[in-house]
Amino acid sequence: MIAYASTIISFIALVYYSALLVFILRQKIRDRVRLYFSLYLFSMIIWSFSAFMIFADLGILDTLFWNRFLVVGSMAMPIAFFGFVQAFLVQERRFWLRFGLFAYLVIEVINLSGGVIVDAHTENGYLYNQYAPSGMALTGAFWAFFHLFSAYELIRAYRRSRDAAFRNRLKYLFLVVMAIFGGTLTNLTDLRHFPGDVTANILSAMFITVAILRHQLLDISFVVRKGLFYSLPTLVIAASYYLVVVAAQAIFHTVRGFQLLLVLLIVALLTAVVMVPLRDRTQEWVDRIFFREKYNTSLMLQRLSQRAAYELDLKRLSEMILKEVTSTLHIERMGFFIRVEESRLFALQAFIGEEVSPEMTLDSNHPIVRVLSRLDRCLTKYDLSVMPQFRAIWTEERKQLEEIGGELIIPLKVKEKLVGFFSVGAKLSGDTYTDDDQLTLMTLANQIAIAIERARLYSAEQSRREELDALYTLTRRLIALDDVESILQNTVQHMVHSAHVTFARLLVLEGEAVFRCRAAFSVRDSMRDLGLNEVEPGEAVLYYLRALRKADLTLLSRTDPFMSSEARVALRLDRVTSLCLSPIHLNGEPYGLFVLGEERKETREPFDKDKLRLISAITDQAASALQRASMHEQVENTFFETILALANAMDARDTYTNNHSLRLAYLAEAVCRELHCPEEVIQAVHWAAMLHDIGKIGVPDEILRKPGPLTEEEWSIMRQHPEIGARIVAPIRKLANVAPLIRSHHENFDGSGYPNGLKGEQIPFGARLLAIVDAYGAMTDVRVYRTNRKPSEAIEELRKNSGTQFDPLLVEVFIRILEKDATRPLDPSVLGRFG
Repeated sequence: MIAYASTIISFIALVYYSALLVFILRQKIRDRVRLYFSLYLFSMIIWSFSAFMIFADLGILDTLFWNRFLVVGSMAMPIAFFGFVQAFLVQERRFWLRFGLFAYLVIEVINLSGGVIVDAHTENGYLYNQYAPSGMALTGAFWAFFHLFSAYELIRAYRRSRDAAFRNRLKYLFLVVMAIFGGTLTNLTDLRHFPGDVTANILSAMFITVAILRHQLLDISFVVRKGLFYSLPTLVIAASYYLVVVAAQAIFHTVRGFQLLLVLLIVALLTAVVMVPLRDRTQEWVDRIFFREKYNTSLMLQRLSQRAAYELDLKRLSEMILKEVTSTLHIERMGFFIRVEESRLFALQAFIGEEVSPEMTLDSNHPIVRVLSRLDRCLTKYDLSVMPQFRAIWTEERKQLEEIGGELIIPLKVKEKLVGFFSVGAKLSGDTYTDDDQLTLMTLANQIAIAIERARLYSAEQSRREELDALYTLTRRLIALDDVESILQNTVQHMVHSAHVTFARLLVLEGEAVFRCRAAFSVRDSMRDLGLNEVEPGEAVLYYLRALRKADLTLLSRTDPFMSSEARVALRLDRVTSLCLSPIHLNGEPYGLFVLGEERKETREPFDKDKLRLISAITDQAASALQRASMHEQVENTFFETILALANAMDARDTYTNNHSLRLAYLAEAVCRELHCPEEVIQAVHWAAMLHDIGKIGVPDEILRKPGPLTEEEWSIMRQHPEIGARIVAPIRKLANVAPLIRSHHENFDGSGYPNGLKGEQIPFGARLLAIVDAYGAMTDVRVYRTNRKPSEAIEELRKNSGTQFDPLLVEVFIRILEKDATRPLDPSVLGRFG
């Protein structure tokens, strides 16, 4: 049994290495890698053949001869493998190769003269060798030196490389070294009687095969691979069958004649029943391991076909396709170009591999696009070199071809119309694309072309829906606004977010040729300085005036050869690549224009048809809102002027002078500025002082001008005027913060006032101040029912009622202003409360 097993193992190794060598030799040996690999295989064949002849004991020559012949192969293997490693790593170790060849020849001379193996024979299937001590030391040193040298070179190359595929190949070669090294070490143990080194050689052959077929260690065609590896399971099964029959014969050695034949037949049938499923499983295993690319390609087509059926996001779909194809076919780079809707451009949608310009586009007149439109197959790199369409292309077009770097260009067509194409780079293995590869990629293109077109149409529909949503949102937002500044700022922000531009500015025409930036917004922090509230430079005005005269939008480019550098800076085209000017007209008259800037290159159509339509729609919405705000502002201004006229009329009704309210406004402003109040507070107090008695329009003259004291009923009517005044001014937006001051200007600090009996700081600051100023004015003005008081008397009266009717701190400030006493410092607590 031992002899049979050893014979079978040696035979399998012999067949395995012989098949590899035959197929390698059928390919043209064009480089050093294949040459040394062939020498390595030949040395392994000699080794395996010698082992087979030793254990088979066919009576052809003796065991000693075949043992010495085995040394011929086993000593050639290390130097051949070392040469293969050097060639594979593209290194020159000529000295060591020559040294190895010389040492090999010396060893073989010693070997053939009997200086290595003194005696050898087999007994009961076991091999017994007697080595010469010096010969064994010499061959062991030679063998170990070149194997360890190869291992060292592989490890060093592995550590230096950053290419994952190359490192995988190096791993398998290192495993080959370890398998051979480990198998040979068995000759130093009790296992030396068995073909342990030959078994290790079979393992090393399997590692090399995986490296060749799975990681493209060598360029062996698919047909060769298929013929070789589909024969391996049959070979293994045949050997197993042979061992089973031999074992059955040994077990039933007492059976003879027909009975023995019957036993062997039954054993053969049972073995076949067991082996057939095993063979099928083995064939599947071979497909998955050694033909993984073809196996995975089939699975890839199934996965992409299923996923593309429901994936409607064009970006995700394109990225998924590229990722699947590059990982399955081991492609270093791949790009996907898609036709821009209603455009002559094919834009780069997704890319995997080395960096390329993400803004790359190909015009429909580009030779690639023209050829693909008429072609129903892949466009190969060879086609690009021989087709006349590509021989006289422009420099820019040639540069684009080089940047794409495609070995294959696969068209995507829907109803004979080119909707896009794939650019497929070289394989990581360096192999060319076979007809099977091209058929696979064309099948993939046909499967997903419709899915891509469906996703593109869905994306376009989504864009239109987003456009409608954006317009609806803007319309609702603008309806709620009626002041010009809010409309301008909201519109530019909405323009940036909806049209996806880099910045938006809104310029308003002031006079005949003066433009001022009234609103601006940008998504880039580096572009925050957009000239808000500044007048536009003169170099840009000519472009703005031209745009206002046009009915449609105006596009400006940084690359315009007729534009001066000064105009380019004035237009801010030094920051962006293109501008869109959208004019605004109100009632047929020019109002201003939107200036939209885009950083993206013009080749990617930053302002395509869809975007221009959206910009026009937003501009129309803004114009409508501005028209409405303008009308509202006119109505409000008219109402405001009417109220002012009524307030002046009330001054004339209630006093002998018509500047009563104006003098109160002046005094109230002075107090506010002394307290360093914000400007909006000062303006509110100013208008509250001007309009504080507007509510007296509802008080009859007989009460208002009565010379004597008022009755309780008359006081009840008089006390209504603060609320009447507040209701009058409340509808005016710019007086919204004035109404509460008018309503509360007759509230007393101790809570005894009207109309709501507010107390202390419950009373608005402006109303507390207005109460003091109004009281002082009432005391110093001439009235029909009494004479006026002197200012000193009025001041004394204010002090007398400080803390009860008036805010004591505000009284102090007001009196100081009246007396203009600069020597007495103002109480810090006052500044603390109102500063």
